[in-house]
Amino acid sequence: MMAKKKMLGVGIVGTGWVAGAHIDNFKQIDGCKVVAVSSRKLERAESKIATHGLDEAAPYDDFGALLKHEGLDIVVICTPHPSHPAETIAAARAGKHVVIEKPVALNRQDLRRMVAAVNKARVKTSVCFELRWIGLCKNIKAILDQGLIGTPFYAETSYFHGVGPWYPQYEWNIQKRMAGDALLTAGCHALDGIIWLMGSRVVEVAAMSNTSKRNPLKYQYDPNSVVILKFASGAIGKVATSIECRQPYLFPVLLQGDKGTIWNDQVSTLDWPGLHKDKWARIPTDLPDSGDVADHPYLGQLEYFVDCIRHNRRPHNDLNNAAHVHEVIFAVNEAIRTRKTVKVKATAGAE
Repeated sequence: MMAKKKMLGVGIVGTGWVAGAHIDNFKQIDGCKVVAVSSRKLERAESKIATHGLDEAAPYDDFGALLKHEGLDIVVICTPHPSHPAETIAAARAGKHVVIEKPVALNRQDLRRMVAAVNKARVKTSVCFELRWIGLCKNIKAILDQGLIGTPFYAETSYFHGVGPWYPQYEWNIQKRMAGDALLTAGCHALDGIIWLMGSRVVEVAAMSNTSKRNPLKYQYDPNSVVILKFASGAIGKVATSIECRQPYLFPVLLQGDKGTIWNDQVSTLDWPGLHKDKWARIPTDLPDSGDVADHPYLGQLEYFVDCIRHNRRPHNDLNNAAHVHEVIFAVNEAIRTRKTVKVKATAGAE
């Protein structure tokens, strides 16, 4: 007879839009149960519990009290960006596994403190670069692993998603002290995507950024940027971000290799001799075409995380891995400020 799986208790920290997406996805995972929700205001936690039918979940207005909830195994950080470091460190010290919404930190000092705390506690982490689990990225990863385009030498990704008053986090997202910059608050999805797909770390960056002349959305930092990347493999790449644009959500992906090219859900390869040289082969799949968190592939990310916890495996999107993405962004900020090419630093203590 198979041993019964331990029920994993989940605590949600924050009651915004993305918190609801995490609740809905954890409810679909066998062996997981949302047991607690916290907010700065108790009535918000109570409302979230009622809205999502969490009849047995406890509301908290004190994060420290939530960490002491009996049967709590996983903490999900869904608060605004500046709160992520302190909450992650506290959860790790309490021995809880942690799901961390992006960005994990707005500066290198906080990032290194988080990495040190998590590694000392030996807890598992999952950073919400959930687009690794969308059909397009899973297909591209498989195509690359099969060698269909040969050795990649160039890659592009972009994150074009206007974040204005119509978007739930707009009021605080325009503030530099809350959002950091365009890459940290949004474009990091594209940056993580290109690093994940290329399978190589970034060693050097150059970058520029700007704000439109009228700045109609009143951003306190440049909401548009373009970054040139040099990978350890010798490949080069580009990541563009705009959260000021007025258009439908767009997340294009281009990878070129010595045997072919991938362009979103299309591929051209020398390995398929019957393929028309002037036509693409299209592979139907789910595309990253929406900024609505309800459409994001959190379920795949969270199922994978739970499996890693149960089988004591390191997640490929853990904090140690995600630290590199953030270090690239910190180098980008230096490149923009100094107008020079900047080498990417390693995060002290990252495994």
